[in-house]
Amino acid sequence: MSSPLDLMTVAGHSGAPAPLFVHAHPDDETVQTGSLMAWLAAHGLAVSLVTCTRGEQGEIVAGVLPESTTPAELVRVRENELAKAVGTLGIAQAFMLGTPPARAAGLEQHDYHDSGMAWIAEGLAGPADIDDPQTFTASSLDDEVADLLALIDQLRPTVLVGYDRLGSYGHPDHVRAHELAVAAAQKADLPMIEVASEPDAEGFEWFDLSDQKQTVISALRCYATQLRVVDDQIVHVGGQHQELPLVVGLRRVH
Repeated sequence: MSSPLDLMTVAGHSGAPAPLFVHAHPDDETVQTGSLMAWLAAHGLAVSLVTCTRGEQGEIVAGVLPESTTPAELVRVRENELAKAVGTLGIAQAFMLGTPPARAAGLEQHDYHDSGMAWIAEGLAGPADIDDPQTFTASSLDDEVADLLALIDQLRPTVLVGYDRLGSYGHPDHVRAHELAVAAAQKADLPMIEVASEPDAEGFEWFDLSDQKQTVISALRCYATQLRVVDDQIVHVGGQHQELPLVVGLRRVH
């Protein structure tokens, strides 16, 4: 049986291998799967990304933006950071869920809002107290699946890649992104590969992609509002330290 990494490099009926990654916010693609996406791109694959929200609720590194920055201005900053990181990683195409072509046919653009989070234990996030029916988690999963299926119908990816059920650290939007990817993979009859949330997770195959280290660091540094890279570690806006995502655990679930 081929490994999950091999599966990503297998051509489909429509031609060349074409993995589609599903992520919740700008920076997640780099923080969670930067080395994997860079490795695939370096090996000539047309990697695509769909991001589900614009990260409006994310904290901001002190001093990076003026205190007068409005929510709309923050969205534009985060979109620009995402675009720079996408280019750095070598991602071929990037889309926002709810924005055509990642929008069900006949519907106008819909922006899914960041649901926010609250820490409920060390390293584990839970829901925030936000009253907004347009948040990603408050919106209809069926509608979100229809949007992702519209993108799948256009792109014809050969495999979906997303979070495992823990959603990396429990962020509600990550968990919803997992549910979204699983449901869409089943409806589209596509293989799906999950990325392990924990370094000791059972049932995953592990891959050392350290040859992509410098690319990952360059992509991480596109996110000045969200993090810093210090001594080969990611220092998040809340002060949490994380090892560079150079070793990834993968498993096929569909």
